[in-house]
Amino acid sequence: MPAMRHFIRQRPAQLYFLGLILILIGAWSIEATGSYVPMALASSAALLLSVPLVRQRIGRLKAAAARR
Repeated sequence: MPAMRHFIRQRPAQLYFLGLILILIGAWSIEATGSYVPMALASSAALLLSVPLVRQRIGRLKAAAARR
């Protein structure tokens, strides 16, 4: 479990989880307001918040490939 704790404490992972929470809030707001606009905004924010995590993973893959 130490590896999972380390992953969760990293800033890119925290931003990714924030994006997931925004998607859940957006889904709830569809039911509350009857409009899809909040869900569209939440999903856009989640996509933007996941970029640092994707960049980090790509960087690690490139570093591992360079070590070979």
